[in-house]
Amino acid sequence: MDFIPGLPDDVARQCLIRVSYENFSTIAAVCRVWKSEVEDPDFFRQRKTAGYTRPVFAMAQARVVPNRSSGGMKCPTLAYRVTLLDLETGNWSELPPVPGFSDGLPMFCQLVGVESELVVVGGWDPDTWEISSSVFIYNFLSATWRRGADMPGARRSFFGCAASGLERVVYVAGGHDGEKNALKSALVYDVAKDEWAPLPDMARERDECKGVFHRGKFHVIGGYCTEMQGRFERSAEAFDFANWEWDKAEEDFLESSTCPRTCVDGGDMGMYMCHAGEVVALQDSRWQTVDKLPAEIRHTAYMTTWEGKLLVMGCRSFGDAHVAYMLDLKSHRWRKLVAAEEFCGHVQSGCCLEI
Repeated sequence: MDFIPGLPDDVARQCLIRVSYENFSTIAAVCRVWKSEVEDPDFFRQRKTAGYTRPVFAMAQARVVPNRSSGGMKCPTLAYRVTLLDLETGNWSELPPVPGFSDGLPMFCQLVGVESELVVVGGWDPDTWEISSSVFIYNFLSATWRRGADMPGARRSFFGCAASGLERVVYVAGGHDGEKNALKSALVYDVAKDEWAPLPDMARERDECKGVFHRGKFHVIGGYCTEMQGRFERSAEAFDFANWEWDKAEEDFLESSTCPRTCVDGGDMGMYMCHAGEVVALQDSRWQTVDKLPAEIRHTAYMTTWEGKLLVMGCRSFGDAHVAYMLDLKSHRWRKLVAAEEFCGHVQSGCCLEI
């Protein structure tokens, strides 16, 4: 059966790879041939090579649910769902809830992107507040969720997490167990095989650390050990895949003892983070000021980068609606992104996908 009657298959493929990602599930429903085509990994690679992929930011973003019972208390609480920001069009949207979570997402889960799939790892059950080892994968080609293999070992939360898109794997390190003991163990998850494997332990425990995949290595930044409980340290470790071992810890990686949650990969430009009202970049082993944050953002909830641009979401005061700004790293110009009220909630985690 021809892809499109009357057209050579190579021309028909060129038509399909130009379709917007929002319509992938529609064209997959047309016939088995089209469904097989858009679900083939080569479809994404051809689309990327031809320059038709688009940057989409996925975020675990809050909405207020009045009078919901949570943790044995009845009070207004925050429920989280996956929201999407299409950088090209400026449109905001929301994904269907994760299976088994009517309000959308486990609290404090981590979001990472692997090619055309979004992986949701861990978190807390929003009704019981129990730590979850669950893994869910959303496929943008089929517009469906599927359940992945649970994280093995001790249940952990507030861990560092990052992905390598080329290898289609997700890395997890640190965090704490159900007894609030900080962890130094690490894991790797193969999305295609749906298999977990252990990595060697880090040199030290790291609770509330930040995971960043940068220049071919999995970096685990900051955090604190069990005895320190909330007093962050400045060090970082990076996993060397060639030698299958952790590099020696870099003791003064951060300029100060601070929460590292805004640290992000900046590609060839190094790493970026927000600190003391500024965007700073790690270049030549030194953190240097890039620009001041907009006045509307005194508390940064989330930050990520994409091809010379930096997205920051935050608020002026705790409890205020969150706003989004984009910084052009070449011109150093900020641009406020328009968002409806339903997309102004707090952001716990997120990632950027190229779809």
